[in-house]
Amino acid sequence: MKDNRSSQGDSWLDGYVPYQLYRITNRLNQRLRERLRQLPISVSRWRVLGVLRAHGTLTINAIAEAAAMEQPTVSRTVTRLVRDGLVSRRASKRDSRYMEVSLTAAGQSAFDTIYPIAVEHQTAALRGFSARELATLQDYLKRIQRNIAAEPDLRATGN
Repeated sequence: MKDNRSSQGDSWLDGYVPYQLYRITNRLNQRLRERLRQLPISVSRWRVLGVLRAHGTLTINAIAEAAAMEQPTVSRTVTRLVRDGLVSRRASKRDSRYMEVSLTAAGQSAFDTIYPIAVEHQTAALRGFSARELATLQDYLKRIQRNIAAEPDLRATGN
């Protein structure tokens, strides 16, 4: 008897939430890149500006954590943003081994220019959801984030 699973597939990914979230995030980022093409800003630059606007002055590591970006990518992005005058970088007053990054007035202005595009982007993606459904979705996403945060760091345990 022939096994047809390899030729037809079994659609297991349709119920695999990490895959679904990845696909949604990837598609959203593609669309955001298209929307941002009219401006001299990349998605990674937007993410750093957005995190700094939301959280205020942060270290590179804190930006990487909040933006869910790799630390070297954040470092390169911050260097470009400093060069363009959108953020400032200075040694931390608490610990001079760390650099703190802040939005400049030009960075705030850039954020204000991009923000309506980002809101339009989100609105398009969430079209048709009621306010109650959006609140429920936010609650579910926060619960997933808490569950992930509660998991032990596998890098630290060597697994």
